[in-house]
Amino acid sequence: FTSTRDKFAQMLNFKPSNPPPGDLADSSDDLEGMVGNAEESEDSDVSVSDGTDSDDDDIDAEEIADVGEESGKPNNQENPFFTGNDDSEVSDTDDDSDMEDEKKAKPEEEEEDDLIKALKAAREKKVRNSPPDIKTSGLITDLSFHPEADIIAIGNISGELSVFKYSNEENKLEKKLKLSKKTLRGLEFDESGSSLLTISKDKTLRILDTETWTVKHKYLKCHDSPLYSCASLDANISVTGDEDGFVKMWDNRLGDTSVMTFKRFDEYVSSFLKIDDHHLIAASGEGTIQSFDLRNKKPDIQSEMYDGELNCMGTVRSGTKLVVGSGTGPLYLFSKDQYGLHSDQFPGHPDGVNALIPITDNVVITGCEDGNVRAVHLYPHRFLGVIGHHEDEFPIERLDVNTTGEIVASISHDNRVKFWNVTYLEEMDYNKQKKPGILPKSTVRSKSKKQNLLREAEHQLPSSSRGNKKEFFSGFKDD
Repeated sequence: FTSTRDKFAQMLNFKPSNPPPGDLADSSDDLEGMVGNAEESEDSDVSVSDGTDSDDDDIDAEEIADVGEESGKPNNQENPFFTGNDDSEVSDTDDDSDMEDEKKAKPEEEEEDDLIKALKAAREKKVRNSPPDIKTSGLITDLSFHPEADIIAIGNISGELSVFKYSNEENKLEKKLKLSKKTLRGLEFDESGSSLLTISKDKTLRILDTETWTVKHKYLKCHDSPLYSCASLDANISVTGDEDGFVKMWDNRLGDTSVMTFKRFDEYVSSFLKIDDHHLIAASGEGTIQSFDLRNKKPDIQSEMYDGELNCMGTVRSGTKLVVGSGTGPLYLFSKDQYGLHSDQFPGHPDGVNALIPITDNVVITGCEDGNVRAVHLYPHRFLGVIGHHEDEFPIERLDVNTTGEIVASISHDNRVKFWNVTYLEEMDYNKQKKPGILPKSTVRSKSKKQNLLREAEHQLPSSSRGNKKEFFSGFKDD
């Protein structure tokens, strides 16, 4: 007799002599010609560039299909740790009388456990007070809110411009244009919203009419090196900066020649800020800022050299203080018209500050290299908390705020535009706010551990998807 062990071994070693078509193959060699390799045959049809660049990278706002854009609709998620319905769908008996007897046996005013209350509160759907995310197939390089309408424009690495109408319910793609064969590096609406400035890596400045979405002014190859930043000073005058530190001013009433050209930096021009009607400030990757006299169209005051690049700027205290974000983390504050050396600084950020937007007279929102959007109060200086964050801790690259000051948008490397409602910042009692989120840089050497510790310590503001532990347990009774 065959033992039980031998029978079991025979079952494990069983193999059909003639496997029917469609069964699993024994090895990867048997997969040739099967349906599973359809993806490889499809990929083979994709054309590959021969590495030669076309001399003509210019495209006159060619409209393209909205492929790869997901405008976004609200997705109110419930607590993922809770499954099932509030009412049981399964009954052990068909007679409902037993259930009624149980209900009568229980006290009518039975108090729920505090933990149950907290879990139910966490499970409740939140009312959306900001637009859903905009998802794109390509990396987003810049964004700009329209100053009058609920419109946001975004540019991507493929040279495409997408224009969305946003709302709390959904975002609608209004227009998608192919402007260049190379990356769009900057976008900005003018103060009236009638024009949109765009700059691209092909060294071209384009000014679009926002009514017809056609190019009304074009400065082809206007710099010797790729453009890096731009700003609209008024309806007719704009400025551009390139990778080699050149700053040029353009007046669309005076043809294609720049009305001001200066090289004041050895590195790229990172950003511009029109601080008043007569002065323009430019920041650079070499670690300096430079003021320009707009009346005489010439440079004015240049700052000393700082450690790391200076990336972004804004003003607080009724325009009397200039705030500059640096690649090493500190915020430098300059008194107006005194740009040679900073008068104060706030060194609290754990990593570089890539973007900065003033929200109130003393509060700015910063986009940090660690993927967090933070609110910072200045004078006195302290963190208010985290506005929100992007996935996988990708760095925040750009920020903008809409015309009402209620919605802030941010972009990172996750191909998303995220929106944050920050109306609570105007209602906050700043005298009661402490100073959360400051983590000495020497505390933890590992960057990942440092970010995890900071995430646990930092205060999460209402717009953040992360919660605070003390808020979850705030309803618990003290024994």
